[in-house]
Amino acid sequence: MTAGADGATSALKGRLYLLAMLIDTIGSGMWMPIGLIFFTRAQHLPIEQVGVALTVGGVFGLAAGPVSGNLVDRFGPAPFVVISNVARGAVFFVYPLIDSAWQVSLLAAVYAAADRLFWTANTPLLGSLVAGRRLDRLLATQNVIRIVGLGLGAAACGLLAGTVPGLHLLADVNAISYLLAACVIFFAVEMSKPAAVATAGGHDDAQRPGWRATLADRPYLALCLIQLLFALSALSLVVILPLAALVRLGGPSWLPGASIVVGNTVLALAQKPAVKISEKMSRARGLILAGLIFALTFLLMAPATEFDRRMVAPLVLIVSMLGVVGEALSAPLMTAAANQAAPQALRGRYSALFQTSWGLATVLAPALFTGLLAAGNAVLWLTLCCIALMTIPGLLAVSGRLPDGCLQEGSAAAPRSADRARKSARRRDSGLLGVVSPSWSGQRNGKGGK
Repeated sequence: MTAGADGATSALKGRLYLLAMLIDTIGSGMWMPIGLIFFTRAQHLPIEQVGVALTVGGVFGLAAGPVSGNLVDRFGPAPFVVISNVARGAVFFVYPLIDSAWQVSLLAAVYAAADRLFWTANTPLLGSLVAGRRLDRLLATQNVIRIVGLGLGAAACGLLAGTVPGLHLLADVNAISYLLAACVIFFAVEMSKPAAVATAGGHDDAQRPGWRATLADRPYLALCLIQLLFALSALSLVVILPLAALVRLGGPSWLPGASIVVGNTVLALAQKPAVKISEKMSRARGLILAGLIFALTFLLMAPATEFDRRMVAPLVLIVSMLGVVGEALSAPLMTAAANQAAPQALRGRYSALFQTSWGLATVLAPALFTGLLAAGNAVLWLTLCCIALMTIPGLLAVSGRLPDGCLQEGSAAAPRSADRARKSARRRDSGLLGVVSPSWSGQRNGKGGK
């Protein structure tokens, strides 16, 4: 097949994959506003039991991350993007049949495990379709499609949410959307064959480096920590900003919902232009800019309790719009950099580790943010400002220790083989222990010197 035909095929696969994402998110958008309503009104379960059951199931589901990474490395990402959609669809077909909290917890665990499997496989699969900074653009497009799909689904759910049969139908529609997305993805990508993935150098499974090599990659662990900081910054806009606007600042009752709607609208509009602008600079500079935007956003909120109450609504809406610009920059750039930093043989495990930083931020955010808000409005936002600013020295320190082109500009780094991944981990560890340099960000191995 010619290079032109290869490119056309990859482009078609990418478009079909994005179509599947739109189908998936329309169904999810129909479910998200009525999830708790479904269990309490349609299945007649106490709200307290439902909340605990969903939380417990979600925590157990997070434990599937390491297993997901192993599976993606062993069989390739494509089969598990399909399998995860089928599993999530099956969960929603069963939801209308349950009648106890333990069943909610069990199904929530299955759903969370399948969801973790999907996101672990997602970026490696997209990375197989496009390379370099084109991955940034594809991830940005995927994010826009998710926002549009969730919005369309949320708008449509009101038509069916008023009755028990309508709620059951919404669960079935969401299940169908997952299964339809799985069918589209199945045709969009060639299913990877066992043992064909990442067996460079003739290594069998016993010899292939696994989680030990992944966890020994200190620069990549640092990148995941930076992602945790960015994730906390982004989550604050939807987790605590609406609550702070209502409780601490005395804003009108419509303001929490309006801040999320306005933020999502701006995010959908700004996502692709932000990534296009960032292509004129290195990913590191784009991410530093994102950290500064987040810090400025939070700094604006710190003195908000001293403002006239008439200023609250405009301020919160401006903060929501400004903050999502930081998210529009940071999310695709960090995800693409993490994918490029991973050795080809271990991309599943690396992706699972990176996705865990998102999961950890989601678990930490409610308790952390509400505790800080209880201490005071200024305490919350100044702490978040510090969290955003901490990304900058982290990026400066780690950028020279990742492969060429991940955060710094340079020739596209070829995927590392499993042998080189093992050797690079040993070299970096020796440097971190002071054998090469006493400083974490000290002597560089040269660009792409892993």
